[in-house]
Amino acid sequence: MTSPPSGSPVLRRPFARRLLATLAAGALALGVSLPSAAAVAATASPSPSVQAASLSAAPAANGILRPGDSLSVVVTLAAGSSAVANTPLTLSIGSAALPDDGALDRWLGGDTAGQTMQQVATGAADATASGAQTSTTLTVAATDPALNGRGAGVYPVLVTAGTLTASSVVVVPSDGAATPIALVVPITAAPMTRGLLTGNELAELTAVDGALSAQLDAVDGTTATLAVDPAIPAAIRVLGSAAPPTAVAWLQRLLSLSNDRFALQFGDSDVASQLQAGLTAPMGPTSLQSYMSEADFTRPATAVSSPEPTPSTSPGQPSFPSLSALLEIGTATPNVFWPATGSAGSETVASLGALGTAEEPTRVLVASTSVTGSRPAAGAVGGVSTPVYDAEVSRVLADAAGQNDTTRRSASLAAAQGYLAVARATAGDQPVLAVLDRGTDRSRVSLRATLGLLSTAPGFTTSTLAEVASRPASEISLAAPTVDSARVAEVGDLMADEQDVDRFATILDQPELLTGRERAELLQVINVSWTGDAARKAVTDHRAGTQTTLDSVGILSSDFRLVSSSAPLRPWVRNDLPWPVTVVLTVRTNDARLRVQDRTTIEAQAAANTRVEVPVEARIANGEVSVDLQLYSPTDQPVGTPQRVDVEVRAEWESIGLIVIVVLVVGFLSLGVVRTVARRRRVRAEEESSAVPDSDTPADGIGVKDPDADGRGPAEADTEDAIASPPTEQETRP
Repeated sequence: MTSPPSGSPVLRRPFARRLLATLAAGALALGVSLPSAAAVAATASPSPSVQAASLSAAPAANGILRPGDSLSVVVTLAAGSSAVANTPLTLSIGSAALPDDGALDRWLGGDTAGQTMQQVATGAADATASGAQTSTTLTVAATDPALNGRGAGVYPVLVTAGTLTASSVVVVPSDGAATPIALVVPITAAPMTRGLLTGNELAELTAVDGALSAQLDAVDGTTATLAVDPAIPAAIRVLGSAAPPTAVAWLQRLLSLSNDRFALQFGDSDVASQLQAGLTAPMGPTSLQSYMSEADFTRPATAVSSPEPTPSTSPGQPSFPSLSALLEIGTATPNVFWPATGSAGSETVASLGALGTAEEPTRVLVASTSVTGSRPAAGAVGGVSTPVYDAEVSRVLADAAGQNDTTRRSASLAAAQGYLAVARATAGDQPVLAVLDRGTDRSRVSLRATLGLLSTAPGFTTSTLAEVASRPASEISLAAPTVDSARVAEVGDLMADEQDVDRFATILDQPELLTGRERAELLQVINVSWTGDAARKAVTDHRAGTQTTLDSVGILSSDFRLVSSSAPLRPWVRNDLPWPVTVVLTVRTNDARLRVQDRTTIEAQAAANTRVEVPVEARIANGEVSVDLQLYSPTDQPVGTPQRVDVEVRAEWESIGLIVIVVLVVGFLSLGVVRTVARRRRVRAEEESSAVPDSDTPADGIGVKDPDADGRGPAEADTEDAIASPPTEQETRP
């Protein structure tokens, strides 16, 4: 949607409705018809995405046309954004077979040049509403002269509907000895950035209608060789007794299948990019301990899939499976590698070949498009076994497996039959090897139909990868690989980040809790199915997560005021990790006037802030000193970001405070003594004034105050009175 130019009038919707209503009323009065409001709106605001109509054609029987058979082609017309009226259809077939896979590529790509076509049937497609589709079958009788007398080969077929065309092929099979054909099928999940699938994801993928269940349904009962991502069985086993029942049943079914198999790299990681980044061998997982919970391995292991964990020597203690037990996929052929198509060159093959032994030699699957010259299925590069899979057959098989539309899937299967016929004609006495490349969102029906094609393809007999690789190998030459320099650089960056995590993880009692998780996630991020912008984003997100991990432990502090000659600094150690850590806090000053404890070992609790007390002693009365704080692991690896705090020393405040307190105490005591003496004098004066005799005083002393009335004894009273009042002149006269 675009905004109207500045200054142009804007038609508001309420006003537009009123205007249309007024015009409609006037038009009715005049007998004029107007377009509806919806039509006006559609004309004024066309849809930003207009889909064109499409045509697809699928010969019956997956394109197999035996002598004496009729030819039937299902034609599907899919309307786009606009409806399509009744459309005439024509079916034509080529008079000559396509000579090779190059000609087949061009024909299926829409290039009809050089082909002589003969119209053999007509029909019509019904009118199709917008967004809908209609199917029609065009049939050519077996007695039609256009079908009689055709020799073995792959013949072009063309359906025309107005300006739309759909290319396909039919195959007239040839006689002769059957050619062995082997198929490699991946058992993988969609690419992700986490180290392992979660329990909820496993429950969904292994449900009856789940993607992983569909893969096992497709290969069950076939001779397909399975390429299993070991991260899937590991994800089930690390859950122990908490694993979803459907996932446990899926794993048991996988282990019980009789199919040959080999293990992909963990997470189906990209082998070639790792070697091109400087590694001598592909990386593998180091530990999956962080994904296991003690509670899931202390309860009875009735729900834990095979292999069972080893019994614990201590009753009530968890029994965790070993890494090799977690990754087991059943009886598998070791040292088999399947690099991404076109990524493996001679150097990659040589590096992988060095990992094998005489008893367990290396086998590296390469695409026929990577081979220069002859392309035998049993190939070798520098003595390293390199089974060569037919890239064209593999590509159309992957197309068919990814099609949920019946006609399009059948069209892809017919194309696959054409490529198989060409491969058989050029293979001689060699077998044909194909792979169903990695992919997601493949339905059970599409997978089963695709794998069923190979078991029913005329002129072929099913075989296995092991049988193909065991044949005498022919030396082949590989073209220069397609190197994604950006991908190689990313792998190098990821490995550098992993080394930082390895150093950081020394703060844990079990560093593998962190390093194992980092390695598992790294391998998932470089999955071969990550391509283009999605691959860049996956790497960027993972590196950001790694940096968050490295920043998860640090110091929380602020400037500090020291009001005595010795007091502790009290920063916090922040730990965002789910495990407790051991760190060493180092404190350094830029001035010798402040003495601090250099190193303090801290046991920081998991997911909490821990208070630290660092003894500090001031050697000056006052001043400002900068203090540098840094955390280290027990192996002296720096942890977190260093911090600098300013310490304001006011050590004389302690002496001043003591002096003030002493002065106040003395002052209060003195004031108390003065007040007491004054009170005594006042009382004595009052007593003396009341004790002076007058003329009314009786001679016998009646009415005279008792000298002991204030509670003092005679001697005590006399003494105090003597002190309080000096003797008068009459009292001192003899």
